[in-house]
Parts: sequence; structure tokens; C-alpha cells
Amino acid sequence: MFLGREAELRALTTALDDTAASGRVIVVLGEGGIGKSTLIEQALSRAGSGRVVLRAGADAMEQRRSLGLLLDAYGALLTDDDRRIIDERNAHAVTERLLAVTDSVATAPTALVLEDLQWADDASLALLTRVSRTLAQLPLLIVCSLRTQARHETSPALDHLLSVLSERGLLSQIEVPRLPDATCVTIVERLTGGRVEGALAHYVEAAGGNPLFLTEMVRSLLRDHAVTIAPDGQAQLVAAPVGPSPSLSMVMMRHLSHLGAATREMLTTAALLGTRFSVTQLRVVAGQPMSALVPMLREAFAAGFLEEIDDDALGFRHELIQEVLLQDVPAAVRAELHREVALRMDAAGVAPATVAGHLLQAPVSREDLDWMLQLAQRTAIAAPLLAAELWERVAHHTDAGDERHVRATAGLARAALSSGRAADASILAEQALGEDVPADVLPALTLTYTHALMQQHRQDESQEQSQQWALSELIEPADRAAHLAFAGWPRLMLGDLDGAKRLAAEGAALAATVGNHGAQVTALALHGQIADFQGDLDMAVSLLSTAVETADQHPSLASIEAFPHALLALALADAGRTDGVAALLQRGLRVSEEFGYRTGMVAAHAFGAQALSSTSILSDITAELDAHHSLVGTMDVRMIGPVLGLRACMVARQQGPAAAVEFADLLDPVPDRSTWAGRGRAWIWRGLSQRDRARDDHAAALEVLWTGWQDCLEADMLMECAELGLDLVLLSRLVAGIRPAESRLVLERAHTASELLAAFADRNPDVTYLRAIALAVRGVLDEPEAVLEAERLMATTPRRLDHARLAEVAARALPARSGERRMLAETALREYAEIGADHEVTRARAGFRKTGIPVLSPPRTRPTFGWDSLTRTEEKVAAQLATGATNPQIAQRLNVSRRTVETHVSNILAKLGLRTRTEVAVFVARRLDDVGEHRE
Repeated sequence: MFLGREAELRALTTALDDTAASGRVIVVLGEGGIGKSTLIEQALSRAGSGRVVLRAGADAMEQRRSLGLLLDAYGALLTDDDRRIIDERNAHAVTERLLAVTDSVATAPTALVLEDLQWADDASLALLTRVSRTLAQLPLLIVCSLRTQARHETSPALDHLLSVLSERGLLSQIEVPRLPDATCVTIVERLTGGRVEGALAHYVEAAGGNPLFLTEMVRSLLRDHAVTIAPDGQAQLVAAPVGPSPSLSMVMMRHLSHLGAATREMLTTAALLGTRFSVTQLRVVAGQPMSALVPMLREAFAAGFLEEIDDDALGFRHELIQEVLLQDVPAAVRAELHREVALRMDAAGVAPATVAGHLLQAPVSREDLDWMLQLAQRTAIAAPLLAAELWERVAHHTDAGDERHVRATAGLARAALSSGRAADASILAEQALGEDVPADVLPALTLTYTHALMQQHRQDESQEQSQQWALSELIEPADRAAHLAFAGWPRLMLGDLDGAKRLAAEGAALAATVGNHGAQVTALALHGQIADFQGDLDMAVSLLSTAVETADQHPSLASIEAFPHALLALALADAGRTDGVAALLQRGLRVSEEFGYRTGMVAAHAFGAQALSSTSILSDITAELDAHHSLVGTMDVRMIGPVLGLRACMVARQQGPAAAVEFADLLDPVPDRSTWAGRGRAWIWRGLSQRDRARDDHAAALEVLWTGWQDCLEADMLMECAELGLDLVLLSRLVAGIRPAESRLVLERAHTASELLAAFADRNPDVTYLRAIALAVRGVLDEPEAVLEAERLMATTPRRLDHARLAEVAARALPARSGERRMLAETALREYAEIGADHEVTRARAGFRKTGIPVLSPPRTRPTFGWDSLTRTEEKVAAQLATGATNPQIAQRLNVSRRTVETHVSNILAKLGLRTRTEVAVFVARRLDDVGEHRE
């Protein structure tokens, strides 16, 4: 029966109706047994039809099961391919798949009911936090029941989720209080059929307004024939079988005492599995055939202890029943029972993550340490946090000289490196290497150590260790090849490109000979990146194409650690071959996700933003940078220098240098090459110059760029010099005009840069934009007519920002009476406006006006609100939303990542003043109708 909850029911039902289009989270709070689940069920039954309802409950026994809560909730929607991913792949790949399922199911009004959120696993809570980024856009209502608990009992992951939801205005809480005495009396009178007074009323008060306690107690009294109905209709208590001050535990235990001993034992076994459990697992753990369990299950069902959840799962009617059963077993005995459960499950071939979850609830026994190591190895990809906990247990319960201690420490080091925690990885690897390392552990451990050292910018140590192990007889030739192939990377970071190239060539040759495909990719990727640096663009594309082909043919974590796909995408962009760059970046991102390689995901977005920097609209580049930011979290490896520099430059184009100072100030004022000597170093210097540009100190900005030029030239990074060249020469001409005393030195430097850019273009005659830049700088310094030719050349390339800049320079370079000046000026303004460089439109237009160029068209800066404020990419995304496409579908069609799509959708909603994807679809449909009517 459902009494006394009218206000709470009204609030929850209203919330269900209000979220038919826009999502939010409602948390139903209350103590155990207070009626949270019943309230949710009643609200769902009264809410409007047409809503998909998915549900699952967290379980205290399964808090170590990564993503368990959401896997259960989406179980009916998962395909065979989904289940294969879950069984075989890493937690990150499963997370991405569950996000895709969330997007697909939430195309229609959906309620996701998650019971007992206080027991949810951290991975599920983290995924819900991620979903909150776009929840307001979806017709998804997440209803959670949460047991009231002390603040210190709330897990950090749950506390973080609730805080984020509250900050984003997505959280509502409905507290379910204890029932008033009058309602409790009504319930008892309906159960007994009599009037409640006297001793029975005392029992009602003892229930404390908790409906579960109350109903269980009354049913126990009725079952024991302890209540009779007097002639005057009063329900009289004949005896007090559960004592004068009953508790819920006492009531439950008395209820259980009426069951047969075998059934009680079976229920205790089931309680070890959790509040919900599969019939198969119960049979395995009970050690009895199903035919023997059937009579016990019937008795438990008849007594109201169990209920059917789905075709293969049973559950306790209330989690408090399970808690009482477990509390009746001494803690030490309960722990040993969990170990027995783990043994039986492992013997039966149950998933290793489930086995490990039970084993971790037992006290650590030295005889189990080898078993723990095996389970850690088997769960390392699918459940890395569980594997880490197993390794930590082994490491803690073994001595430093114990082989198992080394294996556990090595596993922890590798897990730390994969998650981007290089500092932790190097400390752990160093500890393990200080012991007697087993031969089968040594190769992976030494690679972990050298990689972690490099990612911490300890380049000298990394190089020394790599070359030492490349010559060691302690490891096999294939493993020596891996070290030799890697040794060039720290050498590159130390600025020795020739030495790095030599090691890359030697490493690739040895790796090919011994058949180590991962090492071959590492060496080819390094050699290809160096060729890109040095301006041998055809060679760079060839080497990196071979690296990608090898990585695709032989997929492994080792074959993608040097992010060959992202490096090839950047090299293709450098060579002016932009077709397929976006698809290549997404392929690299997907492979990194499959292997749980977080650093590779970060690289895909960081290098992706650089590859798009001259060919895409600025908001697309910003979306990639936002995706990078959403991934890095607490990682040590962030590629932060080029990312911050690029963002500073994009903000300067959009809002002006003053707005870019926020990001420029985060850059190291004297960039250390050992911190970042990879592709994109020019962006660091260009970003740093924004601080001086914001103060209109052009001479200081020029000095920053000249320092950067010398830095890159000294390291033979000619591609980085090409990135700096146009800015450097344009600023040189400006400073020479306003500081005549310094003009000679400034122009000498500029001519030096011009000569190098010309030579660089000659080395790559098929790269049109390089020829255009070389012509432009020559024209700015000596031959104005060359600027016009440069603009015409650049117009044939997809580099729209560079074309706008050259059109602006050409307009100013032509004679005052030339009619072509205005056309070039308007071309510059149009290109700036179309890519979203609003500040450049304002600046350039003011400059044209000052020099007397008669620009006739109005300023083409994009409005900040309404359909016309959308960029072309945002228009494409909006059109996809109108078809009902999900974020993963849009990402696949546009060759961008899901995170990039999320950024675009958020921008669209903000610019159109809408709340949900459905509203965008309606808006687009009406716009198309209006356009059609106008055409008619």
C-alpha cells in the first residue's frame, strides 16, 4: 500500500513531466526502508506514457565492478558487438560505447532509474559526470535513490558528481521523511483489520515511521498469530514474540527462522553475491545442482525474501534483507566465505573481474598472492582499477626481494603510465628495477621506465637508459629493438635531430629484422617527425604512412605509443595535402580509445588542432582544444605548451590580444626545448608574443618571435621557422617603420628569414602555400608585386587564414590608385569573417580606412546570437541534429570526435537560445519551411 507520500509523489511526477525535452537528475533521499523505490515506481506509473524506462540498482558487493551499474541499466540495449567490447577491451572503450548508447536511447523521452546510488562504482559515477556535460540537451531524466548517510561516508566520486550537477543547475533533491504516526496507524489497521491501541500502538511507535520496518513487523506478528481482533474491533497484541523494543534486524531474523535450514543457508550464500545475482552464479557458488536449489528458492519466494529481476537474475525484495543476512555472519567468517565464492567462480570460468571482486573482500593470504597476480594480469585492460588494487595488495604483502613484489610493482608502473601519470610510473618502475627482476617482466618494465622518464622531461636519463638496454644481453633482440627505436625520442627532445634520426633508422632496421612491429612503428614515427621538422615533407609523409600502415596491420599498444596517425595527419597538413586529415585523426583517436591509451587520445586532439589551424574555421580549432582540455584531467602528459600557444593565437584572432593574455601568461617565458621539442613549438613563441601585442609593444613582440626563430633554426626545425616566418617579417616591417634607429638590424634579420623561407619552398616545390609565403615575405621587404602573386597562389590552397592575411597585405602593398586594392581588402575581410576571426575583421577594416582603401561592404563580423551566428560546421551539426542523429553518428559523418561534437552542440544551443536538441530540430525545420515559402 502507498500512503502518506502525496507531496513527494506530486513533486516527482511533476519533474518527470517537465523533463520530456530537457534532462536533469532527481535524487530521492531517505533512510533504508523508507519507501524511496516505491515512490519512484508510483511516479513512473502516473507519469505520461511514451517514456522509455531503464533501471538498475547498485550493489555494495559490486562496487569494484567497473561500470557495473550502467552496464546493468543498459543491458537490454547492448548488442553482441557491445558485449564483445565489454569482454575483451578496456574500460575507456566500454565508457565510450555506453556514452553512445546513452545518446541513442535519449533521442526520445527516457527515464534512467538508478537505485542505491551510495553503492555505485566509481567508473559509473564518473561516466554520469561526463553525461552531465550534455544532459540539458537530452530528454533524459535520471532518477536516483540515495540512502541518507553521513558526509564522510559519501565516496569522493559521488560527492563530485553531486557537486557538478548542482553547479550546472541539473540537480533536484526530494527527501522522503519518516511517516507520521497517524499514517503508520492507518497502515497497521489495514494490515490487521482492527483498530490500533494499547501495546500494538507501542510497536507502531517503535517502527519510527519506517514503512518497511512497520510492515515486516506486523506481518511477523500476524504470522505468529500474535494479533487478535477483539469484539469491539480493537487489534490486540496477545504476545510479544520479538521483544518489547523490536528492531528491524530482530523482525527479519525471526521471519527467517521460519524457513528451513537449507533455505536459510542458500539465502546467506546468495547474500554474498549481492542484492541481485544470476541464477547461474548462485548454482556455482552453492555447489548444488539446480534441481536441488529449486525447492529452497520456492520457499524463499513464498516467504517474500526473493523476487525475479529478469530471465537470468534474482534479487532480494529489499536490500535490507541482504544486509541482515550478512550481519548475522561474523565478519571473519564472511570474509572467508567470499574467498570460497571466488575459488568456485574461478573454477567455473566466471569473468575474472567478478572473481577478483570477491577475493578482494577476503583477508590476504600468502597462498593467494600468485592467484592475485594472475587475476591482475587478466583484468589489466578491462578493469584497470581492479587490477591496480590487486597489484597493490600483492606489493603490500610481499617483501622487496620477493619476485611477486617485483611483478606487482611493475604492473602498477605500467598502469600509471597508461593513465598518463608519468611521475608515479617512474617511481614505481625504479623501485622494481632495484630488485631482482624476472626475465619475462624485464622488457616491459624497462620500457615503462624509459617512457616515463621522457614524459617527465628527464631526457638525459631516458636516453641513457634506452641505449643501455638496447645493448643489454639480458633481454631478447626484439626487446632490444624496442629500446633502440625509442632511444631517439629523448635524443630529439635534447635537440640532437641528426643523432635522433640515426637511432630511428637503426631502430627501424633492427625492428624489421626481428619482427617487432611496435618498435618499427616507433622508429618510423620518429624518423618521419624529424623529416617534417627539417622540411623534407615528402619523406615525412612516406615514413609516417608506412608507420600508420604497419600500426593498422599489427594493432597493439606498442604500435600506437608514438601516435603515428596524428603525426601523419600533421605532416600531410604541412605538405598541403589536407584531404583525409580529419579521418586519419579520428582513426588514431579510436585506436587509442580501444587500447585505453589516454596519452594517444590527448595527442589526437592536440595535433588535430594544429593540423586544422590554417584550414579550418577558428571555432573548429577551439573545439579540438576544448576536447583536449576535457581529457587531460590529472595527467602529467598534456602537450600543454603548443596547446596553450595555439589557443592564445586563436583567441587573439577572435577577440584580440588582450583576451589572449590569459593563456599566454600560462606559458613558460623561456620555453625549455627539453619540455617540448615536438611539432608545434612555433605556437609557443607565437602565443608568448600576444602579451606584448596586447600592450602594442610591437618591438618586444618581434623580439619574442626572433628568439623563437633562432631557437627553432638552431634545432634545425625548419617547419617551425616556416610557421613563424610571415609573422616575423610583417612585424619587422612594422617595427622598422616606427623605430628608424633599429630598422637596419630589424630588416637584416627579416631578409635572413626571407632567404631561408625561399630555400625551404624550393626544397618543397609542390607545396603551394610555402611558395606563397616565400613570395609574400619577399614582397613585403623588397618587391610589392610579389605579394599580389603570393595572394593568388594562396587562394588556390585551403589555408583560408593565410589567404586572408596575404589579401590584406597585398591590398596595402598596391599603389593608392589601384582598383584591385578594394577587391583584395574585401576579400580579406570576407575570409576573416567566414572563419570567425572577428578581431581581425575589426583591425583590418580600421587599417584599410586609415590608409585610404575604400572598402564598400559593411563589416562582416559574425553576429553573436541567432542562426547567422552559427559557423559552417555548426550549421552542419544543426542539420544533423534535425535528422535525429546522435553525437556518435554526427562525429562519424563529420570525421570529428564525440567531444568535438559536444562542444559544437553546446555552442549551437547557446547561440540560438535553446535548451535541447529537440528544440534545435524544430528550429531547423521551421527555418527550412520559411526558406521554402520565401523561394515560392
